[in-house]
Amino acid sequence: MHTEMPCDAGAIIKCPVCRATQAARQVCRRCSADLALLVRVNNSSLAARRRLAEAVAAGDDVAQARLRRYLRWLHG
Repeated sequence: MHTEMPCDAGAIIKCPVCRATQAARQVCRRCSADLALLVRVNNSSLAARRRLAEAVAAGDDVAQARLRRYLRWLHG
């Protein structure tokens, strides 16, 4: 069953079905569309961007290249 609780309270997503802007939830508050995959991709992207910022700060070129490739793959 889907939960109505936000997965990442700071993340904002737009429902691809009804275009409602909302906190990252598993189910759209307006049209009840299943947004679980979109939320997971969004959370993965946010985590990868945080790790990329850490790699840049540490000067880790290998991790930077790996994370940039991952983000390009994730977002198409």
